[in-house]
Amino acid sequence: RRALHPRPRSAPRPVHPRRLEPIPNEVAMTLASSVAAPIASAPLRARRSSVDPPTVRRRTVVRCASEPTTRTTDDRGRSRRDALLSLASLGAVPVLNPARSASANVASIYKYEPVDVLPPAIADSGNAKVPIAAALRAQTVYAGYAVPIIEKNVTVPLGTLISLAARDAGTFDASANTGGLNGSIRYELDRPENRRFLNAVEQLADAKKEIDAKCSQPIGWADLIALAPAGKARYAFLRDFCGYTDRFEPRWQYKAGDITKIGCDIDGVMLKAPYGSSPEQIEATSWFRQNYASTGPLTGSRVHMGRADATAADAEGLVPVEGSGAGEYIEWFARMRLSLPALVNLAPYVDDTCEATLRACPDCAGLFRELDTKNYQPGNLEKPLIKSYREMTLRGPAAFADPMRYVNDDGTPAIPEVNGRRVVNVKQLMDGYVDPYPVWIL
Repeated sequence: RRALHPRPRSAPRPVHPRRLEPIPNEVAMTLASSVAAPIASAPLRARRSSVDPPTVRRRTVVRCASEPTTRTTDDRGRSRRDALLSLASLGAVPVLNPARSASANVASIYKYEPVDVLPPAIADSGNAKVPIAAALRAQTVYAGYAVPIIEKNVTVPLGTLISLAARDAGTFDASANTGGLNGSIRYELDRPENRRFLNAVEQLADAKKEIDAKCSQPIGWADLIALAPAGKARYAFLRDFCGYTDRFEPRWQYKAGDITKIGCDIDGVMLKAPYGSSPEQIEATSWFRQNYASTGPLTGSRVHMGRADATAADAEGLVPVEGSGAGEYIEWFARMRLSLPALVNLAPYVDDTCEATLRACPDCAGLFRELDTKNYQPGNLEKPLIKSYREMTLRGPAAFADPMRYVNDDGTPAIPEVNGRRVVNVKQLMDGYVDPYPVWIL
């Protein structure tokens, strides 16, 4: 009612001497009438009064107004206050494309397909009702269940497993979006450069056989090859850290926990479940977790699961053979859109000549010097290694992985009960699962 019948004012409303002049009524009405489609307007200028001089404050000229202001309305009956509120609401409401649904906008931001447009093979199976986040958590639990079985069955050195995964993932071509870590290397063992992986593939086959026998869904070869190095690396890092190898000088053992005083004993303390089973374990593992942060395959550098397995061998000549030049190795990583530091971190595991060749290259010599000056401290070499390895394994098939694989219809991981209990998260798996190595270290 006030907007339609403004009260007459006998005298102009006083204006504070330092108060800026508000937006003129006619401009506010114009903006309010075009809320749906804002239009560009001329810049507003403060009116200068002949009686009020400008006030200078912090190099900003503030001009005051003393003209009377009246309360008017537009042709729709809206007051100036309503117009300004409508104008302010423009900045609080996001502009959405009316041609696309809200789920489509979310999918474009978070890079996954909405549940209602999943591929028919997934939607028909009934697993489409499981939220993506819950499915990914279930896949992580499945991976955690498989890692101790891999550790038990696979005894080849860690470097061999990293080299195997690098050879399988090295066929990726970013421009054509082909190749990548798809398990095709098991069909390529007759090639001269891959014969050294025959024993590793046989041991991985034994681990796969045991995992498939215990779980309701078999693990794929591509996921097994990607998971094996990441899982075994964590146990290998622990042995290095506790002084079971010559990786570090003995002076680091006071932080790792002296074996005779603190209890950095792998068989008796460190690998005894559950985590925190003794004060000695907590003391020793706290330093390990600090130095090797972000290297775990479950909680740090998570290994993606759900890749599709190849049914035939990839083309030959996509991975440089042993004895290639530095330019060929650099072009190989450039084709996969991987950085030069990633190549330097993985060079010792590519083949027997890659590291020496790249060390002689001027473009890589500085990167190697940086690593050499930091290798004395636990984690300085391991963290960039795991990061580069993960970047390589995420190329190609991992980008199109099935998020519902290894997940039951109710959203639980496709693993058996542990100690008579249905495991639904990594914490429960860490507390009770030992086969024969615990999962807490991952």
